[in-house]
Amino acid sequence: MNELTVVIPLRNGGSADVTLRSLERQTFRSFGTVVSPDKRGNANWARNRGFEFCGTPFVLFSDDDIQWEPDALQVLMDTLTHHPEASYSYGAYRCGKRVNSGQEFNAQELRKKNYISTMAVIKSEHFPGFDESLQRLQDWDLWLTMLEQGHVGVFCGRTVFTTAVKPGITHNCKLSWHEAERIVREKHKL
Repeated sequence: MNELTVVIPLRNGGSADVTLRSLERQTFRSFGTVVSPDKRGNANWARNRGFEFCGTPFVLFSDDDIQWEPDALQVLMDTLTHHPEASYSYGAYRCGKRVNSGQEFNAQELRKKNYISTMAVIKSEHFPGFDESLQRLQDWDLWLTMLEQGHVGVFCGRTVFTTAVKPGITHNCKLSWHEAERIVREKHKL
């Protein structure tokens, strides 16, 4: 039985080939994949539907254009094993020349801004589901919801994936970043 399920929400007309090829090269082998088509134009809906097919102790939500480092899954899983107090592990990522999300977990900082990518290994029993009403900042909302439930994360200490510089999954979203941030802050009373 696999330990981990990688759930890949697939954009309408998109392809998960980049992500699937990088997953084939992983040193950690105890995982399966679920490609969940985004039939409603809502990546959160696709992630939640994919999770329904999980059945493993751990889940990783991966966008369809992620180039995972060959030992990324092993590093993320090992980090959780060495930090049983944590409910999820995350790493930094490279986008062009910039490295993002390379910060140790800090609950106070998380309440101020998001510094954790959606691409993190989560203990399935602690996953509360993505809020399908949110158009942007669904990752920040997820981590804040988990924090409110007493679940914290742990940084693995290194870069685990690369993604191309291009418009993100919410680039066509009519909701401004400022308005999306206001909605999340209001929801979590920040």
